[in-house]
Amino acid sequence: MAAGGKPVERSRGAFRLGRMSYAPVPFESPWYRPLLQPLVVGSNLAVAAWMYPCWRTARTLWRPPLDVLSARLADAARPVIYYTWHAYELLGACAFRDVPEPLMPVAIGHDGVRSRMLQQAFRWCGVSIWVYRRQSPIRPKQQIIDLLRSGRGRVALAADAGGPYRRVKPGLPEIAQAADALLVPFVIRGRGVLPLRRPVRYDVPLPFCSLVLYYGAPFDGRDATVAACQRALEDQEGRARQSALG
Repeated sequence: MAAGGKPVERSRGAFRLGRMSYAPVPFESPWYRPLLQPLVVGSNLAVAAWMYPCWRTARTLWRPPLDVLSARLADAARPVIYYTWHAYELLGACAFRDVPEPLMPVAIGHDGVRSRMLQQAFRWCGVSIWVYRRQSPIRPKQQIIDLLRSGRGRVALAADAGGPYRRVKPGLPEIAQAADALLVPFVIRGRGVLPLRRPVRYDVPLPFCSLVLYYGAPFDGRDATVAACQRALEDQEGRARQSALG
């Protein structure tokens, strides 16, 4: 990671397995879930085989430098929600590789098959996952709010999860308001990235990729709106485009 504006490579011997945890709520498991397990296992193995070399060799520059964010959050006793677009989730696993523990977020997933097809691969790349239950009398939004209120101080999520993509969904500001959280918008650009455009935009890292993570100043989620959260992400996209133009 970039501390002080310089890319930092992870030590070759350093490895950490991400944790997996689940929302402690009642839920129903679909009858067909066991039938899909071979698909889930195969997908995680395939994604991990692709991702692990990328994760180990990626170089990331944070703009502003990571120590600026550390200073801004040093005295924050409130939860923090890092948020971005769904398209950047694979890049995010690489970009957050060397973030120190006090700043490291837990990624939010769900127990549906598409999310499960990636979760173990992310764990093998050091990402901790917290999974909400979709088939529960407790709404997913409330499960995430309860997580943040319980003292799990840092989470990361896609603001457009489930679509429509690149549009912030109302759940993000509602969660931030209810949990009294700070919001940190970020986008990721870089070289050595394969941009997929069908069926939806999705950026895939390549080995030895060079990434730049642009983030905005943390802002108060208690007053957040969909428009404000959308604008904050678009501002970071604008910074990324301007930087690319030199």
